[in-house]
Amino acid sequence: MSPVLMSFKRLWPLVRPYKKQLLTVFFFGLVISACNVAQTALVKVLFGEVFEKKNAILHFLGIEVSVWTLPLFFPALYLIWGGARYTHYLILIMVNEKIIADLRVKAVDQAVRLNLKFHSQVESGSGGLMSRILNDTQVLQVGLSFFGDVLREPFIAIALLAYMIALDWKLTLALLAFLPIFITLTRQISRSLRKYGHANREAMESVTANLKENLDGIRVIQSFNLEDTMTARLKRSMDHYIDTRRKIVAREEAVSPINEFLASNLVMGLVLYMMSLILESKATGSDFLAFLFAAGQLQNPIKRLQESFVRVQQTIVVTDRLFGLIESKERVPQAVNPRPFPKEWETIEFRDVRFRYGDVDVLKGINLTVRRGEVIALVGSSGSGKSTLVNLLERFYDPTSGSILVDGISLSDFDVKGVRDNIALVTQDVFLFRDSIAANIRSGRGEILEQDGDLTEIEYAAKHAHATDFIAKTPGGLQANVGERGGQLSGGEKQRISIARAFYKDSPILILDEATSALDSVSEQEVQKGLQELMVGRTVFVIAHRLSTVRSASRILVMRHGEIIESGTHEELLENSGEYANFHRLQSSPVLSPSN
Repeated sequence: MSPVLMSFKRLWPLVRPYKKQLLTVFFFGLVISACNVAQTALVKVLFGEVFEKKNAILHFLGIEVSVWTLPLFFPALYLIWGGARYTHYLILIMVNEKIIADLRVKAVDQAVRLNLKFHSQVESGSGGLMSRILNDTQVLQVGLSFFGDVLREPFIAIALLAYMIALDWKLTLALLAFLPIFITLTRQISRSLRKYGHANREAMESVTANLKENLDGIRVIQSFNLEDTMTARLKRSMDHYIDTRRKIVAREEAVSPINEFLASNLVMGLVLYMMSLILESKATGSDFLAFLFAAGQLQNPIKRLQESFVRVQQTIVVTDRLFGLIESKERVPQAVNPRPFPKEWETIEFRDVRFRYGDVDVLKGINLTVRRGEVIALVGSSGSGKSTLVNLLERFYDPTSGSILVDGISLSDFDVKGVRDNIALVTQDVFLFRDSIAANIRSGRGEILEQDGDLTEIEYAAKHAHATDFIAKTPGGLQANVGERGGQLSGGEKQRISIARAFYKDSPILILDEATSALDSVSEQEVQKGLQELMVGRTVFVIAHRLSTVRSASRILVMRHGEIIESGTHEELLENSGEYANFHRLQSSPVLSPSN
């Protein structure tokens, strides 16, 4: 299948809902075509009957018509032409906007459903994905705007050609002999446009990623005096983008002057030919004028079609990139007939669970049974596999081999949404939506962020998360906007909103991933109070570097290089004098001050 047909096949599901509007566009394209031909015919009649024959009366369909009425047809035709063109473009542009909006929503919907493995493999990160969703769709929008030309211009060209054949079929065929030259030129340019189009979109992706990095890392950039370095990096990516853009523009803009030069040669040949016929009394001035007028009008649809074909190449490039995201299979698979997650489950079992990331074995045969109501602490150095273990429990991705079972039923047999409904997550890097405190707490149940309603449960969750005091002091209270990523709140305040969100979700399983490691001592105390209340009556997985936070755990699992090397209570592990005891000794040792 050709690249053009493949792109159209991919876009068709988005275009199909607007078939009626596009048929209307098609109809008004025919009206525009008819007006163009009518103008040409009117010029011939006016010139031939008035300027050459000096007739005052015309005979049209058996009716005598005064030549003085002919000029009235010009404003009438242009009125019809203008109205048809206005309606044609208005409908086309709005359909175009709706298709692009639908495509952006579809792309974002797919991105948020793809597993974490996919997102970690995107070289340009979230900035690169933003570039595809915003910049690539903008290029596609420009390409789709030429769709109207594809619908309209062929009919204008056919109508004008038919009229020209009626005037002089030999001369018309002679002019058409130049058509292969135009086609060959367009195909050559189009090939190179596809080649440089991919490079150009990748360059824009790099620019967007750099922009996002500059804005997201503002504190670090200023702290380490990296302003000049980061600006230089952004400029390099901009220069690369401009270089690839120059190659594209140079080819796109070369089409027009070459076409104009070829067209001028055609006009020269046409004038010489018609001059010879008129001098030999084989043609009239009105024939020449009508043919020249029609040929001049024909140039525009041919030029527009050629430009449309060039733009299609850019459309193919961005369609490939966008549908590379939309058609990605990197989703956690949903069971064909998913089972509901059991309400009164008793055990969660990790049975020979292995996970490989690229060529690295992150988990190496984990065997673990967790009873309902247990508090399981995971400790170990960075990269030991702690976070991966709980990520598999939430099905952010699936094990490479082995299985996770709930009361003997594989996690993959349950509905993905049902699994996640039963797990609440509190992380070190708290993410809050750019919305009110109430909306962020309400999001715990997957509810619409802007939704208004009873605040009783939200206030209850905030109270047990020990967030009530600071919320009361915040202007606007629960309705206060937290800013982007919660930037209006301190670290401890954001963490307590995160705990309140977990309270509001009220799930039986709780994951605490380094929930207090980034807090100062005072904030940590307040957060710990909220966490202690949140943990009551739940099965908890705690990931922590600070061993003081896991002393009371039912079991502490020590991980190293993707394996569980120790398991037991705090006291048991200290008595074993193993790796946990070594961690404990290191954290208990006083920090030595440098000698003066």
